[in-house]
Amino acid sequence: MSRNLKFSVGEYYHVYNRGVEKRIIFNNEYDYQRFLLLLLLVNDEKSVDVQLLSRDYSILELISQKRKPIVSVISFCLMHNHYHLILKETSEAGISKFMHKLGTGYTLYFNAKNNRSGSLFQGTYKAKHAEDDRYLKYLFEYIHLNPIREYLEKGGLVKDDLIKTLIDNPNTSLRVYSGAEKGRLAEALLNKTDFYTLFSSFSEHTKKLLQWNEK
Repeated sequence: MSRNLKFSVGEYYHVYNRGVEKRIIFNNEYDYQRFLLLLLLVNDEKSVDVQLLSRDYSILELISQKRKPIVSVISFCLMHNHYHLILKETSEAGISKFMHKLGTGYTLYFNAKNNRSGSLFQGTYKAKHAEDDRYLKYLFEYIHLNPIREYLEKGGLVKDDLIKTLIDNPNTSLRVYSGAEKGRLAEALLNKTDFYTLFSSFSEHTKKLLQWNEK
């Protein structure tokens, strides 16, 4: 994160990081699910013992528990060696607190599981301010297209079959906005209100994806 960037309540930010030395940080679906669970559980004013909660409660029970969120999670994409989030600052220092709990919690989990120690992520997370709606829409498109980024960088075009492939991916918020994750963890951790303020419908968003041109 730029040292000059100050988070402001009511503003949106693209927050991202990768594994140290570009290492893989999600080895399997259990790792992806743990990170998603952390996105839900650490988004709370109070401290939580994630290991205890995940041991004593089912996912459905955890989803139904009351919390006082410190940020709004608007979008996410988890890749093998990095992640992208769109977060909205909803309380003073909310993003800073949230990201500290998220990074610490996932590193402790990953290190214990893989019998390792030390840093998992490549330094402090990075953050960029989404200064207007146009750039915020761009971020939604950029993040949701991340699983096919390599294909696009080679000059490929987004097609209907690729949109279906993206929607089938359980580790991005595109699947949630498609309606395919009703009542499940990925939907529970998202605040979807702002998406439908920017886009009148999911089909409008997919139309933008099909027209994607990073330039």
